[in-house]
Amino acid sequence: MRNDKNDKSPKRRIKNKLTRIWKYLRANVLTKDMILWVIIAELIFWSPVIVTAILALLIDPWYWTVTSAIMLFWAGPFTPAVPLQIGLALALKGIYNKIRRKRDERRTDNGTDNKRIDGRS
Repeated sequence: MRNDKNDKSPKRRIKNKLTRIWKYLRANVLTKDMILWVIIAELIFWSPVIVTAILALLIDPWYWTVTSAIMLFWAGPFTPAVPLQIGLALALKGIYNKIRRKRDERRTDNGTDNKRIDGRS
């Protein structure tokens, strides 16, 4: 008799890891407020493709080769494109929250929270 709760098989460990990763992604990445950060991260990540495509349209069609090469490289099976994009989105959100927190602390320290410069409320 096998006890499923104490089963340390490789399949069970992989399933547990994938479950933890999925829960983390649902809690931190797949939320409404992260959509903007994911879009910004995608634009940053794919900016070389966007720039070379614009160059191909404006200057020389040879740049389509560079565009295709970059796209094919990142679309390959062993490139870490998705984790890099998610990590970039999380990093951008963290930087934004840190800047916003410092700005809010500075406002409350100066006593200018919710006050206008001309003295009116």
